[in-house]
Amino acid sequence: MEGIPLLRDILILMAVSVPISIILTRIGLPTIVGFFVTGVIIGPSGFGLVSDLHTVEVMAEIGIVLLLFTIGLEFSVKRMIKIRREVMLGGGLQIALTVFFVWIFATLFGLSIQVAILLGFIVSLSSSAIVLKLLVDRVEVHSSHGNLSVGILLFQDISMVLMVLLVQGFGEGSGTDLMPILKKLGIAVAAMAVIVVTVAYIVPKVFHEVVKLRNREVFMLTIVLVCLGTAWVTSLFGISLALGAFIAGLVISESEYSNQIVAEVLPFRDTFSSLFFISIGMLLEINYIVDNFVQVLSLTAIIIVAKAAIVVGVGQILRYPLRLSIIVGLNLAQIGEFSFILIKMGEGYNFLSHDLYQSILVVSVLTMAITPFLFQYSPAIAGIIGRRFGARFVMNTSMPRTTLSEHVIVVGYGLNGQNLAKVLKETSIEHLVMEVNYNRVKAARKDGHTAHFGDSSHPEILKRMGIEHAKLIVVGITDVLCTRRTVKAARDLNSNVTIVVRTRYINEVEELYQLGANQVIPEEFETSVEVFARVLKEYN
Repeated sequence: MEGIPLLRDILILMAVSVPISIILTRIGLPTIVGFFVTGVIIGPSGFGLVSDLHTVEVMAEIGIVLLLFTIGLEFSVKRMIKIRREVMLGGGLQIALTVFFVWIFATLFGLSIQVAILLGFIVSLSSSAIVLKLLVDRVEVHSSHGNLSVGILLFQDISMVLMVLLVQGFGEGSGTDLMPILKKLGIAVAAMAVIVVTVAYIVPKVFHEVVKLRNREVFMLTIVLVCLGTAWVTSLFGISLALGAFIAGLVISESEYSNQIVAEVLPFRDTFSSLFFISIGMLLEINYIVDNFVQVLSLTAIIIVAKAAIVVGVGQILRYPLRLSIIVGLNLAQIGEFSFILIKMGEGYNFLSHDLYQSILVVSVLTMAITPFLFQYSPAIAGIIGRRFGARFVMNTSMPRTTLSEHVIVVGYGLNGQNLAKVLKETSIEHLVMEVNYNRVKAARKDGHTAHFGDSSHPEILKRMGIEHAKLIVVGITDVLCTRRTVKAARDLNSNVTIVVRTRYINEVEELYQLGANQVIPEEFETSVEVFARVLKEYN
């Protein structure tokens, strides 16, 4: 019996990626970088070990579909409504400004309007696959900067439909006639609405019947059918496969079976999505980079800096703190996986010359490869820049300086902050609420609290909140770096203030005590105490 070529290729992928990932992980680098390096080694520009590149690309696309499906499951429609400001305003401004600046830059080099707009579309998209995976791995999806990142990424993915239709219109010679494009867009929107309604009403009933069978194999097959089936149907109407899968996951996230579905899909998602990162590495042409090293490096740096600066500007417009805006800007500074669709379309319609095609392709891969490093060091970079320019920004804000004394400063208006503020209000204890999420600031004010928008890690902000005369400050936010700086700044400004900190992991406790906290409450430890207390209670 003859060997299976695909099986051989998959074994090569695993045999190379596993040791490389182990080595890079031990030296503190993300596993995604290991996948990129694997792709370069086994790809055409490396040793050419993989023979069936097309099949690997297909499997990689399945990985992206599964990744977006599970991310949709982990979200909820209610949460998407909560971050609608980040989606519509943040995402819309980011794409509009990026396309505008790229268009100006491209026309200066004599490129046509169609090519300039195409390049603007390509550069404006970021990598949902990479950024969302990194956010999930670091448990930052629901953080303030996670909300802004997700909002912008979601708008980008939705805008991909219009971008594809516009590029098709340019390529088919109808670039000046908007009617065919609007007609196709209307069909795509109508199809998406029908798919959402169908998935929302029919799929839960199907799962309900499948669960009655108590058959894990049938349950798993149903998950794959819903995920890939929805993605395939949406692709028939010009909507990307990944966006269709995300919609399917988002719609059924409210069902009672969503947690079990996530548990079943995770192993397959991680396996297939790793193939995507490897396949991107295969596209990297080492010879082209060597021959055009300065040009490629310069263009990569320009795109990263420009995209980051645009997102920082958008964050400031949305009234996010400068430090969080910088983190989001660095996290979204790459060119995304959906841009490869537009790049191939541009080549097919002869919009991109060979050199321009190779340049954009290589720069896209390089920006994606750099993303894990930017993601890892973005909090530190944002902290340095924030300390230098943030104070000047704070001095120009209209936040009044409080006249309270012996009051409580509540940093963060999440669930813990809401409960604490409610108790303080009912017991008539003077308090102030500080948040970096403007929607939560409005919610706090609506609940009858004195709330201010601001980054607690800035000493000037703490001064305006009356830290020198405060009796107690409670820090209950998910941003670890901001928590540490808030504790240190509060202790430096008031040696007598009592600092209570809620943190997520027990390994952060010692450092927070060293920085000046009086009480540190780790969720990890408190949860374990509650669990064994209830177990012991059952045994009297």
